[in-house]
Amino acid sequence: MVRNLKYIRKIIEEYFAQHPMVNDIKFGDTDKLSTYKKLQYPLLNFEYVKSNFNAGNNNATIWEFAIMDLSDEITEFDVIDATNEIAQDFLKFLENHDDLEINGNVSVVPFSDNFGDMCSGNVFTVTFSSFRNNCLNILPK
Repeated sequence: MVRNLKYIRKIIEEYFAQHPMVNDIKFGDTDKLSTYKKLQYPLLNFEYVKSNFNAGNNNATIWEFAIMDLSDEITEFDVIDATNEIAQDFLKFLENHDDLEINGNVSVVPFSDNFGDMCSGNVFTVTFSSFRNNCLNILPK
């Protein structure tokens, strides 16, 4: 089980950097996408959303993913279908990863939106389990 957010981010970026169906990776809020000059689609945008503290040392970190491509009224469903496959590939990778533990209940939701250009794709959140026990010795009593 992982300990820190940087490690999770690194695994995500490394996976999508080698995925043959993804041409660009951005980290941060999707509202920032319109500020980039030359996005290369299909595109993954992901961000760390929040952490949930649970009793004991097991915590949950929640990440949101948006996989998208340029579309129009004719290609919209084809893009949603292709990005759904990318999402399913990623979720299967996470399920089988030795260092990661995720909540296996993930909903992949299609969307169409305008980030400067018309895009369609899928959005989903993944909850990673994380473990932290090194703070116990520094807490005040």
